[in-house]
Amino acid sequence: MSSIPTTLDALTVPYTIVGGAKGKLCPDSAPISVVLLGRGNRLYRGEVLRELSRAGFESVVSVEIGGEPVEMESLSGRFPHARFLLLKEAASPGVQLNIAIRESCGPYVFVLWSDMRLSSQMLSSRFFERIAEQNILCQAPSLVTKGGEAVPVAAAPALHRSNLKILSLAPTKDGARSVYPFDYCGIYSRERFALLGGFDGSLSNPYWQKMDFGFRAWLWGEEIRVAQALKVGYVDSAPIEDQTADEGYKWFWLKNLAPVYRGDSAAIPFSRFWAHARSRGGRIMAALSEFRAARDWVTVNRFRFRSDAASLVDLWEEGEA
Repeated sequence: MSSIPTTLDALTVPYTIVGGAKGKLCPDSAPISVVLLGRGNRLYRGEVLRELSRAGFESVVSVEIGGEPVEMESLSGRFPHARFLLLKEAASPGVQLNIAIRESCGPYVFVLWSDMRLSSQMLSSRFFERIAEQNILCQAPSLVTKGGEAVPVAAAPALHRSNLKILSLAPTKDGARSVYPFDYCGIYSRERFALLGGFDGSLSNPYWQKMDFGFRAWLWGEEIRVAQALKVGYVDSAPIEDQTADEGYKWFWLKNLAPVYRGDSAAIPFSRFWAHARSRGGRIMAALSEFRAARDWVTVNRFRFRSDAASLVDLWEEGEA
């Protein structure tokens, strides 16, 4: 990784789209479209598309990896409000979302997985109005397990002996803050998502991909909050996040924890290099190349920062973030 992606299109994969023309699937009456990510049994796909149609969603982009065009053409005939984005090779959820949100309709996009079910009670005109009024980067849903237990979707940062810890909490009020959208789910502002640069497709571990996205969002002045009225349940078990400090953590640290904010911009002090070099087991040249790439990326985006990690955690603990 010689450079860090800066836009939605920096890292992508070949794809085709099966279904109606995009222009015909962007009605003015549909302020929120849906991106449906695939997981588990494909038999769920038709069922969830029926539910989305009954709930009033008039535009859906269903992401498929390795799906047969004939199968998708059959589904598109049954669900004319849906288009099927067929990826020609495997891609991380973040890359899938970067492509699908770009291909979606309307100002807001609701991201779901095919093994989820939503409550139609929240789809009132007032709910859509509140989404537009708040106009934040992401409104994450309240999630429940197959057995009806609440999933701790509110991720809060804390410092323990100078080390960053993420606490997984059940939201206690509407609009509770979260470092990142759990399981990528939520209603995203397409404009704010694009301005942020979307998910970093070079990070393969979904946990660090979400952490990088969320931390970058808060450091750059965006917000991710949990909407209590947005209730979604899992058909099967909720996913378990792999929080192993792998290569993804390295880049998360360089991009989000290493920068220091002073005045009106951020930079990575060279003194941070030694901590990074130690984490690389003394591989000085490799560590130096990575450190330079991160410093270059921060320099390009230096005026987009509104705080650094230490300040963000302090404000979060004080309830002001």
